[in-house]
Amino acid sequence: MEEGHQAKAKRWFVALAELGPNIPQDYGKHLRDGVWELRIIIQHHQHRFLYSFWEDIIVITNAFLKKSRAVPVTEIEKSRKSMADWISRECWEDL
Repeated sequence: MEEGHQAKAKRWFVALAELGPNIPQDYGKHLRDGVWELRIIIQHHQHRFLYSFWEDIIVITNAFLKKSRAVPVTEIEKSRKSMADWISRECWEDL
């Protein structure tokens, strides 16, 4: 991601951290099964970041450039698997 694009993305990550699930629907929404989407459009590039909540933590599981109208099911499944892996590691460290 280009430097200017990174700066804009960082601003949205800060907004996500501050607003959580209350981020405006134009920029983020719940997809399904605990997977949320953050939408950042930069110079006609539709960046998508999928994330989930774990207690008071936002876990960004994957990112991609969106090329179709709907979020691909494969990306949602990838997010769910990444989150399950993260939870298993987080819980393991707490033992």
